[in-house]
Amino acid sequence: MGSSTDHYALNKVRADCIPITAACPIWRVQICIFESIQKALNFNNLISEIPMNDQPTPEAAFGQALRHLDIKHLLAFEAIYSTRNISRAGQALGFSQPTMSNLLATLRAVLDDRLFLRQPRGVQPTTRADELIAPVRSALREIERITKPRASFDPAKDAREFKIHALDIFETLLIPRLVNRVAGNPGITFKLLLAPKIPIAEALESGEADIALGMLPPNQPDLRWQDILSLDLVVIARQGHPRIDGQVTLQDLAELGHVAMDMAPGALANAHLFSLKNRPARRDVVRVTRPSAIIEIVAQTDLVGYANRRQLAASPWRDRMQVLEPPVPLSTQDFQMTWHLRNQDEPSLVWLRNEIGQILAEF
Repeated sequence: MGSSTDHYALNKVRADCIPITAACPIWRVQICIFESIQKALNFNNLISEIPMNDQPTPEAAFGQALRHLDIKHLLAFEAIYSTRNISRAGQALGFSQPTMSNLLATLRAVLDDRLFLRQPRGVQPTTRADELIAPVRSALREIERITKPRASFDPAKDAREFKIHALDIFETLLIPRLVNRVAGNPGITFKLLLAPKIPIAEALESGEADIALGMLPPNQPDLRWQDILSLDLVVIARQGHPRIDGQVTLQDLAELGHVAMDMAPGALANAHLFSLKNRPARRDVVRVTRPSAIIEIVAQTDLVGYANRRQLAASPWRDRMQVLEPPVPLSTQDFQMTWHLRNQDEPSLVWLRNEIGQILAEF
């Protein structure tokens, strides 16, 4: 390296170098290559023949250089390094001798090093080749990972953390049953997101959530869903309430203090997705961000509130409650299980959706 005979500048890269293959998107290949070998390269050598006034940053020059490389170049490099013989490397890959020569010439030009020196019985790697072999093999493993066919999912053997954006009601109704249902699969874990503060569409789009259990965001063509549960609201008051005993009137609801969900703009990320059929006049004394908090506070005060019938039945406070039919119907709200289109056929998420669907079908 450094002599005139050993110097391979960027402007000498062959114009007919092999294009990026269709097996892997170009940007994924370049990212794999860049992240795996950038630390092993001397960026300054890559721009040695570019005039100083127009000289890009070393990283930019390296990125330009990578456009001349594809998976075949990495395969050729690894095979030559492993076999110490260009002909045998070509045979192992199914590449002709001219193809191997062209690949090696491009590698030498882009990396500004001879890489392999001819010996009586093959080739000997240079110091630079020794530095590059580990990151190149790492890049090839990563490319194999992102291009291989999607594997099936075996919950008994595979490890997977599922990220679930779930309303409070589903934390009560679903999660304990789901945990018990999959308890025999030690690699399966769950992470519950703070649903009141994270918009459903945003969580699914970013990948922060794998699925969402709640209300379907409107006008989101990249989301898929299925109906899972209806919102069945009842009025609740504590046992022994001084005014409520077995039934409730509109006048009661108007005059008594309420514990209610905070629906003020900005208070809850997904509040705008709720649609109540009727909203009788009421006086809110306490506003909360969790439906279960309504149950907990009503059970210990003379306030009243609305609760989902199924969630109340699963609550530890249920025996201290009066469950009252509302004087007018309150809701036509349905809940959905929602996921992003890109995860439509992902095996582990297909499995999870089926498990959730079977549990909720029992309600």
